[in-house]
Amino acid sequence: MLAGPTGKAHGEAAKAAEAGGQLDVARPAPQASASELAAESPAPVVELTEPRAGRGRGKRANRGAAVSLAGEPVLEPVMDRGATTADASEAKNEANSEAVPAAARELALTDAAPADAAPLTLGEQLANMRVVVFDVETTGTDRRNDQVIELGVQTGLDQLANGRTWRFRPDVPIHPGAQAVHGISMAELEGCPAFRDCLDEVAAVFERAEVIIGYNIAFDIDMLAAEYERAGRKPIDFSGKTIIDAFRLWQQCEPRSLQHAHQRFVGDRFTAAHSASADVAATGRVLTGMLRAFGLEQQDWVAIAGLCDPQRATWIGPTRHLRWESGVVTLGFGKHAGAALHKVAHGPDRSFLRWVLDRDFPPHVVEICRAALELASRVAQAEDVAEPISAWVRERFGAPSAASAAPAALSAAS
Repeated sequence: MLAGPTGKAHGEAAKAAEAGGQLDVARPAPQASASELAAESPAPVVELTEPRAGRGRGKRANRGAAVSLAGEPVLEPVMDRGATTADASEAKNEANSEAVPAAARELALTDAAPADAAPLTLGEQLANMRVVVFDVETTGTDRRNDQVIELGVQTGLDQLANGRTWRFRPDVPIHPGAQAVHGISMAELEGCPAFRDCLDEVAAVFERAEVIIGYNIAFDIDMLAAEYERAGRKPIDFSGKTIIDAFRLWQQCEPRSLQHAHQRFVGDRFTAAHSASADVAATGRVLTGMLRAFGLEQQDWVAIAGLCDPQRATWIGPTRHLRWESGVVTLGFGKHAGAALHKVAHGPDRSFLRWVLDRDFPPHVVEICRAALELASRVAQAEDVAEPISAWVRERFGAPSAASAAPAALSAAS
């Protein structure tokens, strides 16, 4: 059950809903005076327990018997035989104005459904809630150094929902890998304001929202917070919001176990699951089904391996901790993920690499980080150590492959 936006009161409708009560919009209006109705408790939180007709966007888009938030029909005035339709309409408006408290008139459900009404879409059920969908594009994925260059916001879920896009001029260059994902260049951002010039405007969008929606939303929230911290401001407070991550929802609703894969790509569930022999046989059947379903039967194994992990060709060593990116050794983990190794080794947070040396990281990661610190200590500028580090890694672990020479697509920045 979806609650409305304000939560200003908890009246009889909420109690009726808990008790399994139904709204009978066809019954005659009760013979109550306007003063009696006005004396009722304030309007409760909107509880959408009944499907309604119509697909309008406003509170009054769907028409039907008028129902107050308390679950009672709005007072219908008795029409004099000689009165005109206009007179009756005016009398009804006057009576309803007296009968329903101001808060209830603001959120009144004036659109009860006929019996054969089509159910509302999720977007329509959330019409009375403040829903914000948002996404950011950035110069890269390093929270401490990269910046937001585009912010898209939409209020609501349907295609006609209001939306707005901001673009910001960053103080740092756009990482080649990030640009390969979003396609935004520095030239396109000339003349745009800096994010710090729009802090209040952006915060106002999220301040009134109750539901925040995104895709892999933790990254977007983190990058927004970094912008406010960089400007010396308190980050946007999302703690009281309902956060919905469409990516995580997909993961939860479509599990990826071998049993689920067998059901989808082979057509049934297999027995003796989790015994080695049964799992091996099932994996073979699943992969065969996948290649057929995705049209990959004519591809060679190298191409298929590339689809499994597009960035594997960029790895330095057997893990994804360090990778080649445009010929530069780049970190692939921790708070500096996406940052060039030589910049961290020569920067104010070089202690991060010292921390790596004392932890249980793979041997090749420790070896490369130690070499980077030693080489960085011999030069005055960070850029002076970029090529020495890359040359050392090429000699020790081999040159980057042709696939890694192109900018890597940073999926987290999309």
